[in-house]
Amino acid sequence: MMKRYCFFYFLFFAAIRVSAQTYNILDYGAVADGKTINTKAIQAAIDQCARTGGEVIVPAGIFETGTLYIKSNVTIYLTDAAKILGSPSFADYPDNEVQYKNFFTHFPDGSVRTNKALLFAEGMSNITITGKGTIDGNGASKAFDLGDDAASAKSKERPCTILFINCKKVTVTNIHLTDPAYWLENYIDCDGLLLKGLNIYNHSNTNVDGMDIDSRNVTIDSCTIDSDDDAICFKSHSRNNICENIIVRNCTIASNCNAIKFGTTSIGGFKNINISHCVIHRSAESPIFHWQKSIQFIDESITAIAGIAIEITDGGIADSITISGITMNDVQTPIFLFVGNRGRKQVGDTTSAPVGEMKNITIKNIIATSHSKMASSITALPGHYIENVLLENIAINGMGGGDSSDAKIILPEKPTAYPENRMYGQVYPASGLYIRHAINIRLNNVHFTMRNKDLRPLIITDDTPGYDSSGVQFLRP
Repeated sequence: MMKRYCFFYFLFFAAIRVSAQTYNILDYGAVADGKTINTKAIQAAIDQCARTGGEVIVPAGIFETGTLYIKSNVTIYLTDAAKILGSPSFADYPDNEVQYKNFFTHFPDGSVRTNKALLFAEGMSNITITGKGTIDGNGASKAFDLGDDAASAKSKERPCTILFINCKKVTVTNIHLTDPAYWLENYIDCDGLLLKGLNIYNHSNTNVDGMDIDSRNVTIDSCTIDSDDDAICFKSHSRNNICENIIVRNCTIASNCNAIKFGTTSIGGFKNINISHCVIHRSAESPIFHWQKSIQFIDESITAIAGIAIEITDGGIADSITISGITMNDVQTPIFLFVGNRGRKQVGDTTSAPVGEMKNITIKNIIATSHSKMASSITALPGHYIENVLLENIAINGMGGGDSSDAKIILPEKPTAYPENRMYGQVYPASGLYIRHAINIRLNNVHFTMRNKDLRPLIITDDTPGYDSSGVQFLRP
């Protein structure tokens, strides 16, 4: 009886899909030769679909295109062997006048940034991108070889692959996303976002994050991400809307920067975020970052900077964040928590932002193997504190190798520095955990082992009222 029920259930939903309006881009003049610019043809199919609702079908073949404007009630369905390929020319990506003002879309004086994208939407709802095909940003194009953001303002004009702003009910599932010219997926002020079953591979350029999320009511489920820059990155570009109510689960994550990151842009902040049952490991390649050559004391050729990085630098707040069930290998630093005072302004600000807050952070059920002398850390700046952090059921296998001179290092205060594990130097005086300016930090059932002899203290604390390390165990090599 159950089999018959399931069979009719399948037929029912299959019938719904067949009866939906479909718009094959070939019928609008698209050419699948990998060199014809198909922007007008694909956009015509999208516009027609938006009038009735339904699906835009991308059949097998390579369809090169510039910016596509995704509309409400439209599903983009990429069939098996279908590829949307971004144009290699800046000329095919017009600037977009975004109405929602925030740090990403506008300069602090209110003037608009370029906001270029391969797929763009603002103020739309009920958008779906799905299927078995590929979206390729063509990020290795010579036109997009502009260096890192820190070195060139022009580099920030590169197009995101997906830039959705102030949209509701967005679903992106099952497709392959690869080679962006800039951030791959950038969701700003969206409400109701599902990212599921995505296969992401980003090693074509600099600043190629896997996912950048500044939205509410988000689920990220069963995605595989291999990214040269940050893999899953939560952003907060405005104090008007906090990044909140987010679930991340069952993902496989690789990065040459940070695997799971909050920040650095943290103007509003992050709240009520739960990340669970994920695996972090080394990237398949590292064409840009050669950490073993540029940083001393790293014993593996390809590593992530940090497995978990929570960074508040622009006046925002991180509150009620739980990260659990994470296995991480091939990381320099397993856990990096930092509150600083970069004071990044948003539109309309006449003064710098105040110092932000970090509190009520739970990190538990973690197995980690680290490959540097930069220990896990929880640090803020003088006069300000990270509050209420629980580290529970954690096993960290460190590289070790610290000597007596390493143990005497005094880490400088760097409240305005760009936050990353090496901001204090390439060696920490603690082998396992360094804590400074933090209140009510509790360690319960936390185990440390070292692969090599280490003469540094296991844990160093400085200005840490309410600190409790009664649940710590250490096994010497």
